[in-house]
Amino acid sequence: MNFSIRQLERRDFKRVHEIALKGWLFAYNYLPKDSLKSIVDEYYSDESLTLSLNRAESGIDFFAIAELNGKIIGFCHVTEENQKGEAELLRLYLDLDYIGQGIGRQLLVHCENFLRDKACRKYHTFCNRHNKKGIEFYLRNKFVHIENKDREDEFKNGKVLWYLEKTL
Repeated sequence: MNFSIRQLERRDFKRVHEIALKGWLFAYNYLPKDSLKSIVDEYYSDESLTLSLNRAESGIDFFAIAELNGKIIGFCHVTEENQKGEAELLRLYLDLDYIGQGIGRQLLVHCENFLRDKACRKYHTFCNRHNKKGIEFYLRNKFVHIENKDREDEFKNGKVLWYLEKTL
């Protein structure tokens, strides 16, 4: 598949929100849809995405967009967490029609290259343990689950957010 990867632009906000919402509804179909929509609306509001865009434009973050024939099919967002060589993967979502085609892996590669250029030695992400596809993806891509760093989700369902870490 011949897709390209580029930085986030303001014109991408609506499609990024759409992909995130579909991803959340798919991965967390056991949770109330209205609650999921409300969370995604907050996390992917124009205000929130503008902040992310500004951070990416200033070189603090990297927000990669995967595009195929002019259509956004996925995205990945990392931020340098501190000056100790650590970073966090904040977002990684694909259009559901493109899961399993290597796009997520390529998005990770681009983000990891950005992090290496910033002298980051490792990075982490959180993934809900009920998100089986997400957990499988991260473990397949050499992330390690560190159980004592797990945390609660927005619904206070216990420590369901797995802390996954990868050394670069």
